[in-house]
Amino acid sequence: MKNPSNVFCFILKQQLLELADKIGYVNTGLKEEEISRCISKIKGSMKNDLAPNKPMHVDNKCSICQEEYEDEGDEEMGKLCCGHSFHIQCIKQWLLQKNACPVCKTEASPR
Repeated sequence: MKNPSNVFCFILKQQLLELADKIGYVNTGLKEEEISRCISKIKGSMKNDLAPNKPMHVDNKCSICQEEYEDEGDEEMGKLCCGHSFHIQCIKQWLLQKNACPVCKTEASPR
């Protein structure tokens, strides 16, 4: 006899796949011009020189690709209004798909 929980999971998965087919893919991403307006470009070496009243969350690696930032600090980064920063190309690709910070889910650009 099959395990009832495996059968339930299979049925649930099938129902979710059918639902996804019915509603389709919903893109909440931004257009290129919207992305350029909501990202502040900074150099990694500048992150410690920013005004103290502006939020800035600094990590050792990009939360999107999980790659560590270059030690030289000359790497171009993109900062959102919430203060989180990422590799510039990573956050651009992310915002094409979702209009939210990948860390705190704050809306990147109001619509």
